[in-house]
Amino acid sequence: MARLELRPKDGRLLAVVLLLIVVFGIYLFGVHWWFVSPHIDYFNQMSDLREQQQRYARVIAERPAIEKRLAEVSSYEQGNQAFLAEADANAASANLISRLRQSQTDQSDPKRCSIINSSPSNQGQEELYMKVVVQARLRCDLESLAAILYDLENGKPYLFVDDLMIYKQQTYVPPGGKRRASPLDVRFNLSGYLRQPGKPAETP
Repeated sequence: MARLELRPKDGRLLAVVLLLIVVFGIYLFGVHWWFVSPHIDYFNQMSDLREQQQRYARVIAERPAIEKRLAEVSSYEQGNQAFLAEADANAASANLISRLRQSQTDQSDPKRCSIINSSPSNQGQEELYMKVVVQARLRCDLESLAAILYDLENGKPYLFVDDLMIYKQQTYVPPGGKRRASPLDVRFNLSGYLRQPGKPAETP
């Protein structure tokens, strides 16, 4: 069996390697985990905080422009005449009925068109803004009805006519008598929106 002889040069190299291993172990377990690693964590945290500070600084710098834009939007909303001006649904319903009567007076002859009934309704669907609905029933000829509906839907605030139903009434004409145009029995919902949040319809 051959003998393994170590020369002095090999012994010194082995000693250096062992010394390096010991020094590395001392650094790893005695210095790195107790001193270096916490400092690295602190450095990373400081970098994150510095990035957050920069983002906040950018937001703060943009604040005047954002506030100006919000003021413009708020001013537009306050001056927007598309919504009903009343503060609650009851007052808005009364105003819708008044608008209907005013339109009937302005756009037709009372002998040619009359309001049979008008009353608030709660059958409107939940929407983004609070919807106010009035049920109306009129007895009109076609020309007067067209003028009233046009007037209601083309003014401010915005009003909407839905669920329009028109029934032609039959009138008795005696023999030899002159047939006259029969008034129409008209029913519809007149609605508008308050500048108040409603409840969005649930999506299936």
